[in-house]
Amino acid sequence: MAPPSALPFAKKVIAITGAARGIGLAIARYLAERGANLALADVEREQLEASVKDLQRDFPDSQITSTVVNVCSSSEVDSWITSTVSTFGELYGAVNNAGIMGKWGNIDAIEDQDWDRLMNINVGGVMRCLRAELKVLVEGGSIVNTSSVAGLKASVMLAPYVTSKHAVIGLTKCAALEAAGRRIRVNAVCPGPIETPMLVEVMKGPALPGPPLARAGKPEEIAAMVGYLLGPESLYTTGACIPVDGGFAC
Repeated sequence: MAPPSALPFAKKVIAITGAARGIGLAIARYLAERGANLALADVEREQLEASVKDLQRDFPDSQITSTVVNVCSSSEVDSWITSTVSTFGELYGAVNNAGIMGKWGNIDAIEDQDWDRLMNINVGGVMRCLRAELKVLVEGGSIVNTSSVAGLKASVMLAPYVTSKHAVIGLTKCAALEAAGRRIRVNAVCPGPIETPMLVEVMKGPALPGPPLARAGKPEEIAAMVGYLLGPESLYTTGACIPVDGGFAC
C-alpha cells in the first residue's frame, strides 16, 4: 500500500472506459494505488468483473464499481456517468480509453460496415463519453483521451484506425478549449507499440519499423503518463497530445 504522501488521488473519483484489461486496467491499478475511487467500464463483462475483483482485493481502501458499457450507445454512456455521480457524489476525472484496431487493408478494400463500426467506437465513443463527462465534471477536473502514435503519423493498411486516432486528437483539442473556462483540462496520450492484446493484432500485419528505444512499451508506462495528466503536477497542461512510444513518432 502506498504511503499517504504518495496518494495524490485520495478519494478522487475517476471514470475509465476500456478498463477490463491492457492499458485501461493498468491505469486503474495505478490510480487505485494512489488512492482514487474508480468507476470502471468495459463491454467485456466477465473480464471486467474479474479485473475489478482483483483490484478490490489489492486496494481495499478504494471504492471501485464496474459497469458494462457499450460506448456506441449514448444511453448506456449517459446512464453510467449519471450513476457514477449518484454513487460517489461527484466526478473528478475520466480516461476515455475504449477502442479497437479494426482490419488490415488498403483504402481501396475498405468496406463501409467496417469503417462505420470503427469510427463509431473509436471516435463516437470518445465523443459520447466527453459529452457526458463535461456536463458533470467538477471545476478543476481532468480528462485524458487515448489516441495513438497513429494519431500523429500515417501507416499503411490502417487508414480507418489512423483516421480515427487523428480524430480523437481533434476532439481533445476542441474539448480543451471549450472546458478551459471551468479550469477543466483535456489531454490525450498517444501510445506506441505496447505489450497488450492489441499488439498481437498489430504483429499480424505488415512489418513496421520499430521504435528507436528498440522495445515495446509496458501498459504501466502509459498509466504513469495518464496519472501525470490527471494529477496536480500538470495543472498548466491542456490540449496536449503526448506520445509515449519509444520514439516511434520521431
